[in-house]
Parts: sequence; C-alpha cells; structure tokens
Amino acid sequence: MTQKNVWTVLLTLMCLLVPAARADQQPPLATQLSSATRLLVVSPHPDDETLGAGGLIQRVLHAGGAVKVVFMTSGDGFPAGVALARHLQHPQAQDYREYGLLRQKEAKQALAPLGLPSKDVLFLGFPDSGLCPLQMTYLIDNGRNYLSPFTLEDRPPTADVMLPSIEYNGEDLTKELTWVLSHFRPTLVATVHPMDRHPDHCATYRFVRAALQALQKYDVALRPSLLTFLVHFGNWWPMFGMDSTGPQLHLPQHFPESEATWWSFSLSAEEIQTKRQALLQYHSQMLVMPQYLLSFIRTNELFAAEPQGMQEVSPQMPCCSRESR
Repeated sequence: MTQKNVWTVLLTLMCLLVPAARADQQPPLATQLSSATRLLVVSPHPDDETLGAGGLIQRVLHAGGAVKVVFMTSGDGFPAGVALARHLQHPQAQDYREYGLLRQKEAKQALAPLGLPSKDVLFLGFPDSGLCPLQMTYLIDNGRNYLSPFTLEDRPPTADVMLPSIEYNGEDLTKELTWVLSHFRPTLVATVHPMDRHPDHCATYRFVRAALQALQKYDVALRPSLLTFLVHFGNWWPMFGMDSTGPQLHLPQHFPESEATWWSFSLSAEEIQTKRQALLQYHSQMLVMPQYLLSFIRTNELFAAEPQGMQEVSPQMPCCSRESR
C-alpha cells in the first residue's frame, strides 16, 4: 500500500467515528470501496460472515474488489444441531465430523448468492467451541494440543490445512491466519467484535489481532483497516422480532460502547433480499434457530472501526465463560 493510500484509509476511518443514528446516512467508507478493495472476512462459524457482513461482501464485489472469507471452525461442535440434522439422540465423533462437512457445503452455497465463488472460501478446521481453550491453555505449540470433545481430533482435517504439521494450539492457528493475510494482502479485514458474548467469537477477534500484529513486525507495507461486527450479546436478538426487514439494526440497549462510534452501513433492497437468500442456504441452522438468523435481515449492518497502530493485546481474556450460542 502506498503512503497516499495509507493516509486515505486513515482519513476514512476518522470519518467513520460519527453517530450511526440514521439508517439513510451512507458512511464515507462506502464511497471508498473500489476495484482496489481487498476484503478479508474472518468468521468463527459458518453463517456468522453473512449475519454480520453479508451486505458488505456484496458491495465490495459489486465495486469490482476482491473478497475472501475464512472460517476459523466448521461449526462441528454443536450437539443440538447435529441431533436435529442427523436425527440422532447420541451423536458420535463421526457424526460431528460429517456435520462439519455439511456446514462447509452450506457455507459455499450461502456465499454463492453473495457473488463469492468456492475458491475464495477457506476453512481452517479448528475446533468449534474450542477457540478459547486454544487461546487460554493451549496457546503454545509445545506438543500438548487441544482434543475436541466432539470430533475427537487434535488437528484440522488434512483438506483444510495450508501449512505443514498444523495442530490444535493457538500458535498454529495464528500461523495459519498470518499466512492467509500475507498471501491475500487485504486492505480491509472484518471480523467479530471483542465484546461478543460467544467465546469462539471473542477468541476469533484476539487471534485476528495477534495475526495482524505478527505480520506487521516483518511486513510493514501491509496495514489493513479492521472492522468488527456484533452477533451475540445476551438476549439482544429476540428483541429484533421475526424476519424484520424494515427496522434498522441498533446496538443492544446495555452495550458498553456508544453507537456514535459505530458505522451504520445502509443496504439496498436488492442487497437485503440477497442476504436473505444466502442465510436460507444454512438449512442445518434453520432447523435450530430460524428466528435468530432471520433477525439479522435488516436495512443496515453495523461495524466498529479500529484505528491503525492498534496497541498490543494480551493473548488471554476472560471470555471463555460466556454464552455458547
């Protein structure tokens, strides 16, 4: 990125820190999306990417930019989902593994209506419901790896790894993310917010930050802007109502940050309809939580912008006791 482009992004981020009170107020960054935009969306599970950034993905692709979506897990550690999708009362390890493959297939089918081909979808294959342990207990690659209680695996499936000898520990996960960043070279990264109440979500944010910091130590030219979106926060989602396509999305009432620091990204009627079509491809999740998924079909999406030159963060944080879904 040239010095001129760096200053353009900085000025854009400064403009983003304005109240998000009006759904029809188009943020300055929307006018900066172009064929030069390279958006990397890092999603904890299949469906989070569309819930939080399905409209943004469409807008970047429509502008001629490039998009890649990376899934930290394949969502295979979801007992209620496996039981419904596979009609089993007591799923076994192989059932969880096959459920992960099903969710990967659904993710590709969901991203296709948004305009993203399968070649731009990556699955890292790390343990669903296990990202916080990787961050808290299994952070170092020292031969002691996390074992998924669902799939009974201690490493990603062979088809999902990009680097050799990758296992379930935080160091290897950071290496994989750093590799993706260095090869795709995004100008914009979108992932979940650190105050998201799902432990896999807040851990995802920390791993993305760690990978960005690791990369910037030896690749000073790569300085992508970071946007975050919120998916889980207590009983926030039931307040939306079923499939409310009219109202604007707002932060939870008791969220600790002011909405004035967030960017309200208005969606067109076509983008809203396409986002709905994408979410409906997640058939296994529609069996479990249709109201939750459809409640994100709104006239806007909300993003928080983080400035460049972010401070170092501790690899540990007290998020592992939060809600799981």
